[in-house]
Amino acid sequence: MISIIIPTYNEAGSIRRLLEEIKKSLRKKSYEVIVVDDNSPDHTADIALSLKKTHHVKVIKRKSKLGLSSAVIDGLKIAKGNIVGVMDADLSHPPSKIPEMIDAVEKQDFDLAIGSRNVKGGGVEVWPFWRRLMSRFASALAIPLTKVKDPMSGFFFFKKEIIKDVKLKPLGYKILLEILVKGRQKKIKEIPYMFRNRTFGKSKIGSKVYLDYLRHIFRLYKYKITKKG
Repeated sequence: MISIIIPTYNEAGSIRRLLEEIKKSLRKKSYEVIVVDDNSPDHTADIALSLKKTHHVKVIKRKSKLGLSSAVIDGLKIAKGNIVGVMDADLSHPPSKIPEMIDAVEKQDFDLAIGSRNVKGGGVEVWPFWRRLMSRFASALAIPLTKVKDPMSGFFFFKKEIIKDVKLKPLGYKILLEILVKGRQKKIKEIPYMFRNRTFGKSKIGSKVYLDYLRHIFRLYKYKITKKG
């Protein structure tokens, strides 16, 4: 079984279409979608719940805005799949790529398949200069931690066994980097995709996200050296 975890906050404009596209991509697979909503005032959780039976959806509604990484961890607690995927709710990650990513884990025996913007064939539609700069800077900071070319990706699938008994304590948005440093994966495949610009809602990226990332990077450097934390 495949479990797909989707953190949400004010994604009412896109969640229905996303779930439809996931259903289309996985029509021959056994799967569940776990929507972890941070009490969205636009009723994202209610829309997801209305599709519970037809789109294999479970909804966790949290009391406040607690962040993407902790949402993924809460989703993992109830995930039944032996393969777990993580993706954004804003349609920036194309569901049409999901079968290829699952095949990499299920049939090609990779432990982790990452949707990558930084390998041949991948990229970003249109980003302002400042966001491209910040993304490159963030990736550069992660170079001592991993050889993966897009460690900032929020679109990935993995064997759940690689994080069994692993204490994940990420800060901010970049839970993949936490898994890359602490997980037990041996074989990783980066699959190119084109990052779409958000069609609905507003970006959640702000100064706090970047500060949390710096704190997270510091923690992971420390973990890499001491294997504690």
